[in-house]
Amino acid sequence: MKRGKEKPYKYLAMISQIGISVLVPVGMMIVIGKVLDFYFHTGNLLVIILAVVGVLAGLRNLYVIPLRMSEKALKRDAENKTEEEKEQDKKRAQEYRDQVKRENDENDKDF
Repeated sequence: MKRGKEKPYKYLAMISQIGISVLVPVGMMIVIGKVLDFYFHTGNLLVIILAVVGVLAGLRNLYVIPLRMSEKALKRDAENKTEEEKEQDKKRAQEYRDQVKRENDENDKDF
């Protein structure tokens, strides 16, 4: 697949996956809470507690899923780079390290 020519279905699938991954834990915890409340006769206490747990799980998924997708995309991009691009990246990284080292040396002289 060429760079910049990705299919819109890929993005639709990603958004759907994130939405489902947020809603499913909340729904499951609410259902489990209702069943446990019915069984233990605790009113709505367990529904509220488990709904909060479900929301926290959904928020965690909202953070983790895009992070994993980003890591996969970076790995795929790194595999598709040519040797010349890899050498340029190494050169840029070395220049950055040298710059940081110079700045640290200058800061050490000030003290």
